[in-house]
Amino acid sequence: MDMKSLRVVCFICEWNEGRSPHLEMSVRLKLKAHGSTVETVSAGFSQADGINPLRKAFLLGVGVPVSEVDAHKSTIFGKDHLRADLFLVAELPMKEKLLGMWPELKGRVMTVKGFAQGMTPDTENISNEEARMEDAGGKGIDSKLELYREHEKLAAKVAERILKIAINSDSERAPKG
Repeated sequence: MDMKSLRVVCFICEWNEGRSPHLEMSVRLKLKAHGSTVETVSAGFSQADGINPLRKAFLLGVGVPVSEVDAHKSTIFGKDHLRADLFLVAELPMKEKLLGMWPELKGRVMTVKGFAQGMTPDTENISNEEARMEDAGGKGIDSKLELYREHEKLAAKVAERILKIAINSDSERAPKG
């Protein structure tokens, strides 16, 4: 995959109600703050009802517009998502699951944490435990908030990496001389 041509990044988790929409909206907010035009989307392998009210409040607290959070509808990964240049999954088994369903995505799928650590789809070498973005489902309020803060730190790392890729890409396209 040519990391220099990132236009659309798709975040994927199981239900598209927690981790993936959190990253989609938070990374988008951070990219927009730097004038980036990279688009973020999200999907799941299954469909849920919507974003947990506590996560919604958290996202609003970090600056995601209420209209954006309210507009999120849980979607199942499908053909519409194939336009993405990079697919970032919440857990390593999800990478295998996605590639099993859509083998043509080989070389464009990796874990969120692998990407944040500077790996590429071709060089990702990470264990299940290292790659896992813990799900907040079934946890108490304090544990959920702690996980949301961790997800927010991860979103910052992902946005920073996307911005670096975009800056390097722009500088390589700039006229020499």
